[in-house]
Amino acid sequence: MTGEARTLIFKRTANGDDLLVGYVNLAGEICKLRWEEGTVVGRWDADGRIFRRTAHDERELGSFSANGAIHSHGLFEGGELGWVEPDGVVIQGGLILGEEEVGRVEGPHNAPAAAALLLLFLPDDAEEDRRFARR
Repeated sequence: MTGEARTLIFKRTANGDDLLVGYVNLAGEICKLRWEEGTVVGRWDADGRIFRRTAHDERELGSFSANGAIHSHGLFEGGELGWVEPDGVVIQGGLILGEEEVGRVEGPHNAPAAAALLLLFLPDDAEEDRRFARR
């Protein structure tokens, strides 16, 4: 990886391991790792918003606060989705969800990285699992 300041995003797997799935960088990009290369899949901004790239534009998925709280604009009917602990542990939980440790982040921008995990990476993985199960 280059010298640019990245915050690494790890997803907790079913067997309890942490799998590196992507990162956020100082330029506000959210990158997914594929074959050890980062592909930009979204962005975050200084106002605490998370956006997903689409074929022709982008869509706002949710937001994060400076204290690490993460809110969704659509998933699970919107609302609180989880938070990041000071040590980088990402917790998914809210009104309709039980609290569960789903990953961790490492680097200078924990809140946007945790928001990317909860708002973008985990829902994408869940959708891919559903498609695979239907085959």
